[in-house]
Amino acid sequence: MGFLTFKKSNVRYGVIVDIGSGSVLVSIIASDIEKPFPEIIWSKREYTPLRKSFTPTDAAKSVMTSLMNALMALDSEGRKQFQEVAKGQKLEYLQVTVAAPWSYTVTKTISYKQEETFEVTKTLLEELLRTASKKVEEEMLENEKVQDLGLSIIAKTTLQVIGNGYPITVTGKQKANTLKVIQASSVAQEYLLDAILDAQDKILPSTELSQYSFMLPYFFVIQDIVPPGTDYCLVDLTYEATEIGIVREGVLTYCTHTPYGAFTLAREISEALGVPLEEAYSYLTNEELSEFANTLSEAKKEAIKNIFLNYQIHLSELFKETGDELTVPRRIYIHGNLQTEPFFNAQVQAAATMATKMPHSAHNVTGELLTKKFPEEVTQSLKQANQDTALLISAQFFHTREYQDRFEQL
Repeated sequence: MGFLTFKKSNVRYGVIVDIGSGSVLVSIIASDIEKPFPEIIWSKREYTPLRKSFTPTDAAKSVMTSLMNALMALDSEGRKQFQEVAKGQKLEYLQVTVAAPWSYTVTKTISYKQEETFEVTKTLLEELLRTASKKVEEEMLENEKVQDLGLSIIAKTTLQVIGNGYPITVTGKQKANTLKVIQASSVAQEYLLDAILDAQDKILPSTELSQYSFMLPYFFVIQDIVPPGTDYCLVDLTYEATEIGIVREGVLTYCTHTPYGAFTLAREISEALGVPLEEAYSYLTNEELSEFANTLSEAKKEAIKNIFLNYQIHLSELFKETGDELTVPRRIYIHGNLQTEPFFNAQVQAAATMATKMPHSAHNVTGELLTKKFPEEVTQSLKQANQDTALLISAQFFHTREYQDRFEQL
């Protein structure tokens, strides 16, 4: 179906910006409310250079450069493609997600208890939510590292309200003795936010801006795929970082990350084998890594084996940090590049088992989304066009309009 056949009232056109640890993705999306999936009109990913050494300062500068290059491409290539496909239409929305290590997702639980039964009112709920927000702000002010990084809260959402141990929707008619509110806040680095605001002012002045830490859109999209009330772990694999989110009984309860990603592995493989960084990274797209492993000397095979083992150990330590006394959930969802997801699936399963001494099931998010939301012909066209499938989480979040309504933008 061509875009010109859409009724304007049913379609939203927006720009999605995904700021990753080692790349920036910009895309133009059409969201038809009558379809179960969004349509990708144009997209472009700008990568930071693959360097032999990596420092946070260098990475921050490189990401800023990639962001500027991606936005310039949007203003030229993207606009041209958009006008050809959706002639006469306007870009009305700008959705930005920021991944670790440039963002954090902070969850807070506030409890209220009385001996006498009380009425659960919206006024009481708002008071508890203000308390949760205040605690996050106070912790940020007290944390020197946070101050040095220049972080700001960009959005917040109420994940769940629990009365007497059961999830409730506040209507003003419920009564309880105990009330618990779980709130999540997106926190991101200010210099990136300033750059986005400047770009919006210059090239997308009429758009409505919304900003999130990537883990929250990730959580909401997966929440619609898995059975309600499920325990699982979300893993976001980017080029310079790996972030996890722990979900207990269907609620995101804890997030953490490590500055260790796909490019980190590529550097170590490059050094061990004496091959260019780009070639080393390409090896990660082969599920069994057999295409090159069989040609290596025994010493180099052992070196590669140790690199992967060290990566698994690194991830296993991350999986031990769950924010509670429980182990990482048995079910794990992995988000990354479609080509490297199979390789990292095996690494993540091994690391989780190392951390818990139990087997885990790992599911590739891109494959799950394509299966559940996209018809076969669309899936095949995405693959044949070598479409950047890592954008599907953000695109689906934009497409499902009630998600945005649950957030307060700050």
